[in-house]
Amino acid sequence: MNKRKLFQWAVLGYMMLTGMTACSSDDDTTDIPDDGVKVRRITITQTDDAAARQMLTRSTLVESDGLTASWTAGDGLTYCNLSRTNPMNYEIYTGPLTAASTASTSQFTGNVTCNAGDYLAVVYPAATFVTNESYTISLSGQDGTLGTLATNYHYVYGKAYVTSVTDNTANATMEKMKSLLTVCKFSFVDKTTGNAIAIRSLTIGYGGSGSDADTYPQEATVAVSPSTPMADIHATGATGGSKVLTVSLTAAQGAVYVALLPTNGQRTFRFTVTDDSGNTYSGTAKATLTEGDYVVATGLKLTKN
Repeated sequence: MNKRKLFQWAVLGYMMLTGMTACSSDDDTTDIPDDGVKVRRITITQTDDAAARQMLTRSTLVESDGLTASWTAGDGLTYCNLSRTNPMNYEIYTGPLTAASTASTSQFTGNVTCNAGDYLAVVYPAATFVTNESYTISLSGQDGTLGTLATNYHYVYGKAYVTSVTDNTANATMEKMKSLLTVCKFSFVDKTTGNAIAIRSLTIGYGGSGSDADTYPQEATVAVSPSTPMADIHATGATGGSKVLTVSLTAAQGAVYVALLPTNGQRTFRFTVTDDSGNTYSGTAKATLTEGDYVVATGLKLTKN
């Protein structure tokens, strides 16, 4: 309903109330429509199955014969009610959630505006929803460490269904969440000498001759809706930028961890590495990146500039 109609209704309501004042009494009551939507304390329970446990859909990442993931009690997430907005002011219902336990699978709790039958987006790390149709994630500012990546850039999405409510509580179930990006581990060697390069900073851009050559999205949009299957939820990189992705380390390291957008097939990437002495090395490599995967790309050969 547009604002003009709302205004017209407000004026009509005022005129009707004014005309009825003379015949009203203290015993009169007014029925206020209530569809049961209110703030409730919710408990969201994840599906605990083998497929969910194997996917990188947790907040803490540990490298040990691959990459394992788990939640930490107190981890902050965000919910957004995908099924409804406030009809009076078009505001969306969104707010914080908290992981309840330290485990591979955790329940999430928080105060949620909902009713039975609603679908809720559940996202990690905590995010800002401007609408309940999409939200934005950032890839810039990474420092190459696994800890920072897990806390700030390991974007995970889930969709919960509110199965039951009481006056003050709600329960919801959520199938396995999905990782929206690909976690990559990079290390590099001097192509001429074969010596390992100590990485002080790394820039990553797309290679080739396409319109996005020598650029990389600094942010991406995730489109969501109650009816969209989880398989169709993806992070879409912003286009039209002119920057490459810059990873700045606090100290030189032999390897770096970076969260990157999945690719549609094989793509060429261009890398530039600067060491502690200010030397720069550059080169390219091809890869296909799949959301939720952990890609180890070590010993990539670069040429000293």
